[in-house]
Amino acid sequence: MPLEPVPALVAVLHTILFHRYFGNVKPKDSCILSSITYAAVDDADVLATVDEKVKELMQTISHAADSKAQIALYFTETKPRKAWFSKSEEEICWEEWVFNIQSRISKTERELNQLQASAEDQAKKAIFFIIKEMDGAKDHIPLIMNTQNNPFPYHISIAPPSGLWSTMLKRAIRPGAS
Repeated sequence: MPLEPVPALVAVLHTILFHRYFGNVKPKDSCILSSITYAAVDDADVLATVDEKVKELMQTISHAADSKAQIALYFTETKPRKAWFSKSEEEICWEEWVFNIQSRISKTERELNQLQASAEDQAKKAIFFIIKEMDGAKDHIPLIMNTQNNPFPYHISIAPPSGLWSTMLKRAIRPGAS
């Protein structure tokens, strides 16, 4: 019986996005597992992006055996880049959250219950940690320089099973870079 990290991961990603999505935010309360309630941004694009990336992560995790993966959520700001004869923009990362995900295979109902309790406990701890860190660490957030609904783009990336995050982030920020 595979235990998928989907509910806990969705809760953690939405918690981060809710606290760093600047603009008019309509909160959406959601409940996972047996006792975790979290706030999410009630925006179709945000909900779809999280669902899409979690599905992508689950496709990279093998269901035949215990496997591991990484997912990163990061926020960027767009700044003008001046060159000799042209002007362009670059995205600069100002906050990044990286999570190690482990998919476990349970052999018995008892083991499944233990894994679910462990996943719930880890999700609670992660959500409380995120809220505490975000409440305390605000000095690094750039000034809002535009009137867009969410002035800072966010990206969710899945690390390839054998890939390095430095290469993966470079590709995510600048498509085509190696």
